[in-house]
Amino acid sequence: MATKAAVFNEALMELGHKSLLDTGEDVETGRVLNEVWTQVVDDCLKTGSWNFSMETIKAVADTGVVPAFGYPEVFAKPADWVRTIGVSEDEYFSFPLLHYYDDANYWSADSPTIYVRYVSDDTGLGYELTRWPASFRRFVALELALRTCTRLTQSTPGQYGLYEGVKERLDDARRAALNVDAMNEPQPKFAPQGAWNSSRSGRSGRGDRGSRSNLTG
Repeated sequence: MATKAAVFNEALMELGHKSLLDTGEDVETGRVLNEVWTQVVDDCLKTGSWNFSMETIKAVADTGVVPAFGYPEVFAKPADWVRTIGVSEDEYFSFPLLHYYDDANYWSADSPTIYVRYVSDDTGLGYELTRWPASFRRFVALELALRTCTRLTQSTPGQYGLYEGVKERLDDARRAALNVDAMNEPQPKFAPQGAWNSSRSGRSGRGDRGSRSNLTG
């Protein structure tokens, strides 16, 4: 079972540093890892269609938003949205919705009701470390190690050394985590979004989706 302290210590082991007793320990390694923790986890969640962090919702159109063009119905994305996996016309996802916009802060379509599967960074899903498979924990630990390698060890990119070794192991860990997750892929499996669904900023003028408080160790 993954814990924040275990992930920190796995990263520190990669860098040749001694383990922490607690993630709040007032030492340089603890401060540096805590500084990048949220961004690292967010970035790792964005790389895949992680089943352990998947959420499914019924979305109802926001009648207060009228797009200047395109699909007439607009749906505000939840605050915990990270990455859209599939949109459907029905709750059983028997009929994938192929024509919709997936913008930075909202979806839009012809129908006033849609069903959406997405990767969530909610504290009960993507940020619930007890749900993380060992392969994803390893991926995050190595991403932490790479992000902090130069600050904690003075090893830099380019010349082969600690930094490049961590980077190679990170690449392997990312592929392994994605492969393990793919084997657990639920059905139906949606095809990747087409070009018409790619992010299109500025259509409705919506603001940022908000932030989420950090975890504590």
